Formats: sequence, C-alpha cells, structure tokens
Amino acid sequence: MKIVCDQAECDAAFRKWADTLTEYSKYTGNRWIIEGTGVIFTNYGHGKPGEITREVMLGVDPVTRNSTVKIVRPNAAKVDKGPVTVLAEDESGRRYLLREGRLQKNNISKLIKTEFAHLSGLREVPLFVERRRSKRSWYVVADLASSPNEIVAQAASFSLACARARNLAGGGLHANDDTKEDQSRPTYGMDEKGRITKRSMPGGITEVCELQGYVYSALKSVIGKKLLKPSNNGYCVDGFIGSANLLIEIKTGTSAHYIYEGIGQLLLYPSLIGIKGTPELALVIPDDRPLRPVMAAALNAVNITVFTYKIDGSGKAPQIIFSKAFIDRCEVAAAAV
Repeated sequence: MKIVCDQAECDAAFRKWADTLTEYSKYTGNRWIIEGTGVIFTNYGHGKPGEITREVMLGVDPVTRNSTVKIVRPNAAKVDKGPVTVLAEDESGRRYLLREGRLQKNNISKLIKTEFAHLSGLREVPLFVERRRSKRSWYVVADLASSPNEIVAQAASFSLACARARNLAGGGLHANDDTKEDQSRPTYGMDEKGRITKRSMPGGITEVCELQGYVYSALKSVIGKKLLKPSNNGYCVDGFIGSANLLIEIKTGTSAHYIYEGIGQLLLYPSLIGIKGTPELALVIPDDRPLRPVMAAALNAVNITVFTYKIDGSGKAPQIIFSKAFIDRCEVAAAAV
C-alpha cells in the first residue's frame, strides 16, 4: 500500500470512518457502544458530547479510565512520521485507515511495540512512502470501501485485538476487586415477574427492584410467543428463540461475577437442558456500566455476543429499552444466521 498525503482526502476519510462509527453504534452516557461486541468508544473530551472531531478512543476501560487504543485524524504533512494513524491506498485504489502497531504504556498495560503482531494476532501490512517502505509497522483499522456495518465490525475487531495484546503484555494497574462497585448497585432478585418489594434492613425498610423480571417481561412484550424458556433437570434458561437459533442470558450487572455466571450458563445450558443444535449465545447486560476491554475480548474469544439495554428509572417501575441491534438479531431467521 502507498500512503495518501493529501490532507483534504485524509480529513474526508477520517470523517467518513468516524461518522460511520457514531451512526451505527449506540450512544449513551457520553460514550458509544458497538453492540454485539461490548466495545466502548469516546471522543476523549475532544469536541462536544456526542461528537467526534479528531480523536476516537476505542476500548475505554471504566476502571482504569484509560483506553485500549487511540485512532486520530491523519496529518498528511508529517507523512508516516507523525500521528499513529494514516490513510493508505492499494493498487486498485481502495482506501484504508491504518494504525501503527504501538500501544503506549498506561494503566492497562506496559508499552507494546515490537511484540504487537504476536500479542494481538493481527497481520502487518507494508506501507510505502515514495517507493520507500515505512520503518514503522502498520495494521488495518478499516477498509473504507466496506459497508457501514463492516466498518464498525472492523473497528471493534481491532479494539478487541489490542485489548488481548494489552492483557498478554501485562504491566498495568489492574483493579481485581469488584466489591465496591457491586455495593454501589442495588440488589436485584431473580423473579421473572418484575416487581418492587420491601425488605427489612438495619435502620428501617427499603424498596428493592427485582430488575430481572422487568427485563424479561419487556423482552417478552417485544418478541412475543417466539421467546421461550426451555427447562429440564431443574435448570431454566432466561430466553431461547428457536427461529433465530439464539440462546439469551440476561444479567442485571456487568461486574466480573455477573459475567462469569452468564458465561457458565450460556455454555452449559444447551447440554443441561437439551437444546438441539448449536445455538448462538447472547449475553444481555445494562448499558450504564460498560464492560472492561479485557472482558469484552474474553467474551469475543468464546463467541458470545454482547447486547445492552437501557434502564429508564423515571417512574416507580423501571422501563427497559433494548438496543435495535439486539431486537434485530432476535428477529433474524435461523436459516439466514
């Protein structure tokens, strides 16, 4: 590939990529979620909320406050010696956004450079500047001739690969205890009929929202009779849609123990209950507290897709709003999956 050194073309390419990401991702709480992947991205304070200007921080870690990888607007004047992002073109004229294989040291990991390909599993692409091969190593972030959904999927894949690389490299400041985070979240029961109950606690009576039931009821109202709850041997799934070949596990939190439990249920339930075939696995979680990048990468590695729902607490009983991506997936015919 050869580098593109026209600033107007670089700006247009970056604008197309950034606008595609924001349009085809879910915006909530000053961040975007790439549904199905658990990948979070932000503008890192550059520009107004909900706006991307010149930087995208992919794979934001809510615990360390750092991101997995930064993608910036290319600076054509500096050719391949400037920012970590460039625009390149192959022999057929197809344009690509490339990123240097270098991850700066932060609270997630140590500096990664020479080991980037090995740790990430990504393949380097040769970049030429006036017939001279760049001394820096470059990797594809996006094929800009792809469809919007493919461009977003490529960004998520790149972020997940970088998260795996940081996890393998080590050296960061890891928060290994989710106890404080758990204590700040209300206690939710497992009743499939959402309700508000009163419980005695030291100091008086408190109301507890049994959120699991509200989430299931909301999904049932959208999907209808196609949403089933197969049970056998004393076990019961949160949801199964045979027509979409989709097994669903609903969680009311995103801390580690919620995710561990959800993964175990999704992997074991087909055998425990006797679901025929090989259903695709979906973990459905609230969007108020995003997954850590390393957890999103781990879920991706075991082929579990991640979807989110919004909790509107403006009324006494919470209103559950599912992402369009999740509902669309629930309605996909199994033969087309």
